[in-house]
This record gives sequence, C-alpha cells and structure tokens, in this order.
Amino acid sequence: MAQTHNEREADDATQVVEEVAGSRWRQALSSLRYKDYRLVWMTSILSSGARWVQMASLGWLAFDLTDSPVMLGSIIFVYQAPSVVLSPIVGVFVDRIDRRRLLILSQLSMAFIAVLLAVDIALGYIEPWHLYIFAVVSGVESTIIHVVRQALIPSVVPREALMNAIALNSAALTSTRIFGPALAGLLIVGVGVEVNFIIQAVLLTGVALAAFPLRIKVPGKERGEHAAGGGIWQEIAVGLRFIWGIGTLRMLFIVQFIMIFITMPVANFLPVWAEDVLDLEADGMGILYSAAGVGALIGAMSLATAGNVKRKGRLMLIMASGMSIGLLGLGTSSMLPVSLVFLAMLAATQSIFFAVNMTLVQSRIPDGLQGRVMSIYNVGHSMIALGTLTMGFIVAALDIQTVVVGMGIAVIALATVGFASMPALRRL
Repeated sequence: MAQTHNEREADDATQVVEEVAGSRWRQALSSLRYKDYRLVWMTSILSSGARWVQMASLGWLAFDLTDSPVMLGSIIFVYQAPSVVLSPIVGVFVDRIDRRRLLILSQLSMAFIAVLLAVDIALGYIEPWHLYIFAVVSGVESTIIHVVRQALIPSVVPREALMNAIALNSAALTSTRIFGPALAGLLIVGVGVEVNFIIQAVLLTGVALAAFPLRIKVPGKERGEHAAGGGIWQEIAVGLRFIWGIGTLRMLFIVQFIMIFITMPVANFLPVWAEDVLDLEADGMGILYSAAGVGALIGAMSLATAGNVKRKGRLMLIMASGMSIGLLGLGTSSMLPVSLVFLAMLAATQSIFFAVNMTLVQSRIPDGLQGRVMSIYNVGHSMIALGTLTMGFIVAALDIQTVVVGMGIAVIALATVGFASMPALRRL
C-alpha cells in the first residue's frame, strides 16, 4: 500500500532527526579518531578510576579513624599541597624529557605504594599518621600525572580539535566518579577498605601498560623567544613571564584559582555529609560521589557535543550561576534524592566551567611551553587543598550545611562582581 503524504513527511522528519543525532554524536567523539589521543584518553579513564577509588576510601578511612572533619580536611590538604611546590618543577621536566616515560614510571611507583597501604590496613597496623605519609606520596604522583596529561593533549590533536579533546578527556575523568566511589563504598562495607587500594594499584598498572604504545616526541629544550638560558628556576620564570605578559591569561588564571578554592572542596566532605546530614554508611557515601559523577559526565559530554562554542566567557558566567544554585540547593537539603540532584547540578556546571577555562588557556600556549605554563595552571589545584583545610575548621565550628550555603552565596557574588569588572572575559 502506498504511503500517505503524512506518513512520508513523518518518515522524512524521523530521518532528519536521526541524521542530526548521528552528526552530534560524531562531533562529540571526533577527537577519538586520533590514535595517540585514544591512548591518552584511556589512561585518563584508568587513572581517574584509581583516583576516585582512593579518594572515597582515604576520606572514609580518615573520618572513621578519628571522627574529625579537621582530620579529614588536613589529610586532603596534605594530599593536594605538593602541587604548589612541585607542579612548576614537574612542568620544566615535562618540557624537557619523554612525557610517556614519566607517565609510566609515576603510575607504577604509586601502584606499589597503594599495595603497601593495603597490607598495612589488612595487618591492623594502620594509624592516622600513616595516612599523612600516603597522602604526601600520592600528592606527588597526582601532581606529575596532572601536568603530564595536560601537556599531552595539545600534542596529540590539532588546535581546532582542542576543546573537544579537553571536554572528552574531562568526560573520561568524571565518568569514573559514577562507578569508582560507589564500588569503593560497597567494598568498604562488604570486604574492607584495604581491597580498594589493591584495586587502585591494578588500575594504575593499567595506565602504565596503556601508555607504552604512545608516540610522543620528546620536547627537548624550547628554542627561540621562550628558551631558558639556565636551570629549573630560570625555566619556570619563562613560563611565569609568558603568563604575566598576556592579560587574558592572567585573568583566566585568577578566575580559575578563585573558583576552585570556593567550589571544589565540597566533594572532599561527602563522607561528613553522608554521616552527619543523611545518616548513611559507606555505600551511601558512594552514591553521593556517583551522583556528582553523573552530573560531571553530562556536563562534559554536553560541551563535547557543542563543538567549538563561541562566547566562551559568557558561558563561564552562566556556569558560575549554575554552581551557585547547586551549592545553595545542596546546603538547604536534608533528603537524599534532593541532595543527589543538586550534587549532579553542581558537578555538571563545574565540569563545563573549568573545561572552557582550560581550553581558553591552552589555545594561547605554544607547544614548547605547554609543560611549564600548564604546571603553573595546575598549581590552582592546590586551592582545593587550601579550601578543604579552611572548610574543615569552619565545618567543625559551625555545620556543613551552613558552610555550603555560604559557599553558594560567595560564588554568585564573586561571579557577578568579577565578570562585571572584566569586560575582556565576557568577550572571549
């Protein structure tokens, strides 16, 4: 029987929708057509999975041993603080030596340390000061992996694909937040926290194996106007002068530092939120982490699908407003479903905000300076440490819900004032 006119129109409309959906999906995954980027992307998944299993387990273990938010905050501070001193130094080496080899050695070393901690817990010798030692060593490894990964991405994709590559990498990093903490929580309840550190070691070993086939040119010392004439500190100075000499870069660095300090420490206090606000065990804490992971993945994939977005500065302002709403909603919630929704919203807007900021930064850096400049950018992650330490003391004096509401108010106030006073940022 012949199709009617309405049926043909419906079929045509369906075909158009399918073509548009297919086109958007291809756009979202476009960077994966580059083989070396696929390998970098795979290392991101494995490394981030290890990191989230570790963070959920370390935070729960610290709070379980001491029942102190100050202890929890101080251990996270110790974990993230090494990036302040080490990140610029690592950046110099990333611009000098084989990034692939640095990636492999750092991951295998950290896998060995994770096994040692698992044995320490299993034998019943664990003490709070052991966690500080583990946090310091892990912080050093984390600094190396962050700088190496950030420097690798621009070297394996062309500049026009950079925003998509960064968004996809962010999706890889954040998607593991869905499963990693949830698995960690279930295993803590079911078999013990030490198993999680064995899993971390296995995943980090997988990172090393995935990195072996990478074909990355050894950067060597940069020639020309960005060449460093002396040692490490002179080369760090080259990166600092480059940042300071470009007003847009200075502005983007400042915005990143402030927003990280205010918005990112919340995730480190989910063990406190789970126990004090929602009366949950470790498996419930894992669900909170997973909700944030779902939100972050949605944000990252939305950005990857969008392509090379124009008016990136305005998009950052919108996302800052979204972060404020997420914090305010979370801070006023005492119910699990509502908390999950606002955690997802907070993570989604954070994911987009910081991916756009990083894209604007990296698109302005020559390849030979990627290690040094991005290592200084990575110092911004130390603001998580400072914010977490500060938040630990404030939570101990007040309560976590009041603190989160205050953070939401601070974000919207700073975003409004900051973007109003920086017209150059709005025009990006």
